[in-house]
Amino acid sequence: MQLSKILSAVGSPVPARLPAFLALIAGIEDAELLDPRARGGLHPLVIPVARTNEGITIGLLRWPTATDNFPLPVVRVGSVGMSLWAASIDQLLHSELATRDAEGEDLAGLAAAANRKELLYSAGDLAESGLPLKAYLLLRVGGLPQLYEELALKHNAKGDHTSAAVTAERAGVASKGWGRPQAFLSRLLEEQGMPDSGREAARAALSLPIWTLGAPFEEIALRAGWKAPITAQPYRTLAELPDKPILDRAAHWMDVCAIEGGDWDSIRPKLAELYREAGLPQIAAFVGG
Repeated sequence: MQLSKILSAVGSPVPARLPAFLALIAGIEDAELLDPRARGGLHPLVIPVARTNEGITIGLLRWPTATDNFPLPVVRVGSVGMSLWAASIDQLLHSELATRDAEGEDLAGLAAAANRKELLYSAGDLAESGLPLKAYLLLRVGGLPQLYEELALKHNAKGDHTSAAVTAERAGVASKGWGRPQAFLSRLLEEQGMPDSGREAARAALSLPIWTLGAPFEEIALRAGWKAPITAQPYRTLAELPDKPILDRAAHWMDVCAIEGGDWDSIRPKLAELYREAGLPQIAAFVGG
């Protein structure tokens, strides 16, 4: 299997439930499975799995410095950066099985694949828990970012601004390393009439990878207090500093690319050189390929 070979080549353990994940993705009505080696034009850290009719690429993200036991996040890549779908293949499968169970669907095929080596979910687990579906997903499956956002918006619509903000902040805890929760929180706080707090959240979002914002960069930069014209120059300056840590420089080059339109193929050689210099030959070969 090409996907397994690629994961092994970049030093990432092959998830035990990879076949079940591929079966799940193949079953999405408008998704077409992709050759994981066909990465042209895609973010250098993403391994493609499928593409939807809407042009969204579903893939696995290989963080450069992830530890051996760190799961591969499942991501969606679209016109506005990258969004986190699930923190791991297991989390996505667990969520999907519980959701299908709640809707009365037959779980037999997917559950058999997901439970082949170790039990993940059985039909009736949701009912046995006594929890509503969304509460089960948050408490038993894990903090899916879209659920936190949905819950925060519901609190906000009811006028419970404190609960809305707290829920949005929890999304950030559940999605460490991702800018979208902070970008979402900044917008929420501004709508609540708290521009100073919104500005701080926007600045926190900009300290994380720009390609994880899930929102237009200019929108977040303006909310953070940047003055027009908004450009990638501050990140370019950081990327070009020779005394800055190598991995930080690589990260800032990706920031620059995300801000300037995402011509990812143009920075692959530069990233590969930096990762080789940082002592990450597997990652260097991966991003350079």
